[in-house]
Amino acid sequence: MLIVSPVIRYLSKHRQKKSFPKKKVLILEGGGMRGVFLTGVLQAFTDREYFPFTLIIGSSAGALTGVAYSAHQIHLARDAFFGVLLNESFIKISNILRPTKHILNLDWMVSTVIDGKETLNFQYLKHSIPVLITATEYSDNNPPSTAYLHSRKDDIITSLKASAAIPVLYRGFVEYNNRKLCDGGLLDPIPYKKALSLGYKEEDILVVVTRKKGYRKKEESFWIRYLIENYFKDSKYRYLIQALENRYLMYNSILDELEHKHKKIDIIYPPDDFNVDRLTRDQKKILEGFEQGVQSAKNFLLS
Repeated sequence: MLIVSPVIRYLSKHRQKKSFPKKKVLILEGGGMRGVFLTGVLQAFTDREYFPFTLIIGSSAGALTGVAYSAHQIHLARDAFFGVLLNESFIKISNILRPTKHILNLDWMVSTVIDGKETLNFQYLKHSIPVLITATEYSDNNPPSTAYLHSRKDDIITSLKASAAIPVLYRGFVEYNNRKLCDGGLLDPIPYKKALSLGYKEEDILVVVTRKKGYRKKEESFWIRYLIENYFKDSKYRYLIQALENRYLMYNSILDELEHKHKKIDIIYPPDDFNVDRLTRDQKKILEGFEQGVQSAKNFLLS
């Protein structure tokens, strides 16, 4: 039997790590249940001890998975997609006609994932890769703006709730430090521009998206616009309504610039047969989406 010495094993492992792409910033798009793709990617990174980043920036599900990855507890996010997020306590479509009831019970979900049987290692996070968590700040009669909450400075549970609080699906706003916050994906769904504004070079950045290559958003349907306008009836919400209804234009512009203007930024896309949507609850599709994330990460690391 061939015996491999500890020295040879160490050198082999060390050479393998050096061959991986050198990146400094990880950008993670949100997307509800599509975040299972991110979890697969980060599971593969974790399994290969690929932690080269000095900063992670994530929105919604991207923030949740990014925090779990930074804490070296990606299994918390993985197990959530196969358990908590499929629970009827999380998604309640029947509440769509009940204006005081959440359709997405984020308070229950985040608390269960982060502070459940195994709690998030908050102490480790203080010294691990910092995570910027995107949120949208609302104030009456003013255009909404993007807020970036910090994993080392801000309350993580509240920050994650705010980033995932999709207007209408989550009733009202998440209040934090006298600020009203909601969905981080509304204004900055793929926050690579934040990394550029902080001085990072294009070649330093890796973006993981949750839509197939070539995807572009379409204008919201009449019924979605009706739900938005009916829920936010007061004129003080007019700028928020405008942002929600024009979101598809903003999103497509961000993707156009990413793909055509910033060509040195690496992007990991789901494959063409990725079949998970924001509210998917089919266990088979969720498992396939996770495995596709794992394989896409492997392909990237070998590129």
